[in-house]
Amino acid sequence: MSSTGKKPIAFLFPAFPVLHQTFVLWEVLALRQQGVPIALYSLKRPSTGSQQPEGAALAREVTYLPRTLSGPVLWANVRTLVESPRRYVGTFVGLVREWWRDRHAKSLWRDKSAPRDAAMRMLSLREWMQVVTNQHPLMYLLRSLWLVLPAVYLGRELQRAGIDRVHAHWASYPTTVALVMRWIFGIPFSFTAHAYDIYLVPQLLSAKVRTAEFVVTCARVNALYMGQLAGPAARERIIVNYHGVNLERFRPRVPARHEGLPRIVTCGRLQLYKGHHILLQACAQLTQPVRCIVIGEGPQRANLERLAQSLGIGDRVEFTGPLPQEEVARLYSEASLFVLASIVIESTGRRDVIPNVLAEAMAMQVPVVSTDISGIGELVTDGVSGRLVRPNDPSALARVLDDLLQDEPQRRRLALGGYAKVIAEFDRNRNIHALADLFLDRPAEHAVAPLSAVSAPPA
Repeated sequence: MSSTGKKPIAFLFPAFPVLHQTFVLWEVLALRQQGVPIALYSLKRPSTGSQQPEGAALAREVTYLPRTLSGPVLWANVRTLVESPRRYVGTFVGLVREWWRDRHAKSLWRDKSAPRDAAMRMLSLREWMQVVTNQHPLMYLLRSLWLVLPAVYLGRELQRAGIDRVHAHWASYPTTVALVMRWIFGIPFSFTAHAYDIYLVPQLLSAKVRTAEFVVTCARVNALYMGQLAGPAARERIIVNYHGVNLERFRPRVPARHEGLPRIVTCGRLQLYKGHHILLQACAQLTQPVRCIVIGEGPQRANLERLAQSLGIGDRVEFTGPLPQEEVARLYSEASLFVLASIVIESTGRRDVIPNVLAEAMAMQVPVVSTDISGIGELVTDGVSGRLVRPNDPSALARVLDDLLQDEPQRRRLALGGYAKVIAEFDRNRNIHALADLFLDRPAEHAVAPLSAVSAPPA
């Protein structure tokens, strides 16, 4: 029982905390400040020990599930099979049935403009293995069936702890575990859907939406996609709640003075779908030299460093690695432009939806440039709150960057427009309050957007 007297809600993650998923960390901390009692559970430990300071402190209270073939997990499954054989066996049957029902789901929502395989040549061996194991529908089914074992263990542990409600972050494997616990133990659940977790392999997604008490997602485009999958009866459960920005940390600052070239800053995990390679190609085509600062870490770093050297701009590109958010904000304040050249990897479904880094830069009154994909248009209106260009087009991006670098009044106008957009719709405190209303079952006092209020996808 929490200090507030309310039973805690089990928040379940694939891995927690993760450095490049700071938006999830801030959400947990902010919900607790709103009085939501949260117990933290994770399917596995993060692959890296690097954390934001707040994440390192929170990691100490996370319950990490034991290995699937460990004694406690196997014993929990034996007991459940003996006590509830029909539910236990029926869960395996149900997963196969729902997987088969969704076998053609991916065709419902595809980015027809995205190249199918051009960027795939840059994937590392590890990334290729992730594509094979995470994207293939049959592999997804096998992994989902395997998750019945830890789900049974966790379900029994939650019952022992007196926890009768689960919220899963990411619509993929954590929500599969939540679905299994609902079928076997009757534990109600909700979940948050983000980006790749609904587009990578949408099998089982419609069952999750239909069974959940409610579904939270960070973009209208996501809500419409899930609504198509799950059907009209489930659409009212889907709620759009933008992640939002910490307006105290990411606030307008007096532009930092620095010597030398104009600075273009980008931030995000160094993976193909972030489009950092497109930005580097665009920087090489600019009519004036710039300094490009790339914040983040990831499997594409070596490729990107080689690309910068081959383009002749290696001495003007800085790869910072992962940084604390206060240092990220400082680098934003020094930027002439913030650019995120996101693309859709059509072969895998990997994509950005509404990248938080764009909203952070806009909150600091830094003019932003991005690509017209997924839900980015919900944040950036071309010519009003930033600039949007076609994805996978370094030349088009270079033309827009050249135009902005030579036009300070335009940069200032877009910076103010971006700031106004964030203040109006992406204030994290207001959006978190709306989310807390859901978890605490109290009347909504702040803006939330059920799917029924979302009429059509962005053009």
